[in-house]
Amino acid sequence: MRDDAMDESGLILGRITDTDIAMMRARIGTPNPTLRKGYLTTPWNTVCSADAIRQLAECTGDMNPLYNDEDHARASRWGAPVAQPGFEWSTGYDRNPIVSEDLYRRTHKALRGVQLYHSGAEYVYYAPITEGTRLYKSEVLANVTEKESRFANRSVLVDNETCWWDAEDRVHVTSNRWFVHAERRNLSAEEKAEKRAKPKVELGHYNDDAIAEIEAAYDAEYIRGTDTLYLEDVTIGQELPRMVKGPLTITDMINIHMGAGWLTYGNPPYRLAYENRKRLRGFYSRNESNYWDTVQRVHWDPELARKVGVPHVYDIGPMRFFMICHYVSNWAGDDAFVHRIRYELRNFNYMGDVTWLTARIADARVDDKLGPLVELEITGTNQRGETNINAKATILVASRQTGLAKLPEPPAVTPHRRLEA
Repeated sequence: MRDDAMDESGLILGRITDTDIAMMRARIGTPNPTLRKGYLTTPWNTVCSADAIRQLAECTGDMNPLYNDEDHARASRWGAPVAQPGFEWSTGYDRNPIVSEDLYRRTHKALRGVQLYHSGAEYVYYAPITEGTRLYKSEVLANVTEKESRFANRSVLVDNETCWWDAEDRVHVTSNRWFVHAERRNLSAEEKAEKRAKPKVELGHYNDDAIAEIEAAYDAEYIRGTDTLYLEDVTIGQELPRMVKGPLTITDMINIHMGAGWLTYGNPPYRLAYENRKRLRGFYSRNESNYWDTVQRVHWDPELARKVGVPHVYDIGPMRFFMICHYVSNWAGDDAFVHRIRYELRNFNYMGDVTWLTARIADARVDDKLGPLVELEITGTNQRGETNINAKATILVASRQTGLAKLPEPPAVTPHRRLEA
């Protein structure tokens, strides 16, 4: 039996033990026990629709007409409303493999009460998600690696593989998402004094000149649209237009959940929150009213953020992924196809931070299998000069010799799936 500590609010202060790591490794090829949905299992968007695409675009600050204007999308090469990269986060009926009763009993408390941080992912796209598409998905634990962490005594990096496919078993998207699991713990008096002595994070505060620069960047945001991107028109080393996102606000956080749902976890209100807590007790602690609330409030509750070792509230990792999706699709235009996005989150993106996105063309070539393509290297930098995201993207583009970009050959559906409805 586990004997985890608990603070006065009911926040579990779990430890990472050799047994935890062994339990997690026993779950490879089955669902990760720390990424459970709880009471809510129906996807936020059960089917792709023009409304769902537009709402996600609006809620991520994306003005691209391909995603906001249904008539514009129907007139494009896709012939229908087409979803932006990242839409897959909001959809997909659960077809995770079933965990046997014995394996569940032996492993379901692995890494219980341990803080989880999204650290990066790689997404590969094979077919557009268009209006009327209904997707199914399976996500399984793929790898468990112990690592050092500056936020905890012990931490573990966990890889999770996901596959999305349609009713004809055609794969649309695959991904590998990485999470760092870090111990929560009560600090000693000496440790608290040491933390107080360290320089505090300088949160964003902007004078009129800085605000004018941000707003000018918004006014100048580049959207290629119907201007087809041709391989012959790009140069290796070419710098792309700069994009700005921020300063980050709680309102931005609300919007991402309005557009994409709760993403990894479900956090419903009222009676549904009570039902959710029955299934995910370790995902709740007592708030200032001494009632139970989701631990995901580390993203908007400064006191809880400090309790888990972060000096201020911060974004959820997918928000920066959506920034990359927005940046890449703006530059790629209507006719190209975003085939791959790989990103690593660096530092925390605190409320009030600005992210300046820049990129360069790292390669431009005709690939033997994929045809004409462009490789991008993308960096997000905040107002403190710190990198908060690094990313790479592969865009399949048109050529004046061969025509519009061709879609890649999809892989087989993951073997790690539940076949019955």
